[in-house]
Amino acid sequence: ETYYMIDPWRNLADWNKPANKTDQVFEKFYAEALERTDAHEARRVVLRGTTAEVIDQIPDGSLDFAYIDGDHTLRGITVDLIKVFPKIREGGWIGGDDFSPSIWQHSEEYEPTLVFPLAVHFAEAVGAPIHGLPHKQFLIEKAADSGHAFVDLTGRYGDLELKRQLDRRPQPRGL
Repeated sequence: ETYYMIDPWRNLADWNKPANKTDQVFEKFYAEALERTDAHEARRVVLRGTTAEVIDQIPDGSLDFAYIDGDHTLRGITVDLIKVFPKIREGGWIGGDDFSPSIWQHSEEYEPTLVFPLAVHFAEAVGAPIHGLPHKQFLIEKAADSGHAFVDLTGRYGDLELKRQLDRRPQPRGL
């Protein structure tokens, strides 16, 4: 019935990731997003801001599905999952991107990508099953009394130990 689009579509001074472009580039992205979803304008609600800035405009328990492809830092994925989870109805799902088996998805100049393992730990904390999918995707099911389980449908996500990930940190260039 309703399709919510949430994104700041602006440069974020405190976000150290390669996708953090200039405001001029984000204006083009915003225009393209609206154009590509124009056929669904009657059902589309555009909330321009970060999750923390705009999520309260969505009623709790009202979403069947939410897809998160946002800030992949520890702070970002924590805020997104904690803020979005109450918006999902029982039996609904949260999907997400950049569920990378390595926290070093980008070069050493950027913050580590912590969607995995944080999403797994979040699912454990709320007692929900989480599925590791192909193409670095995940699904968390919000179902009463389902219990936590990590279902790796790829065979790529064996190690949840963050220390081993930190030990494999890429060395800075020039050393």
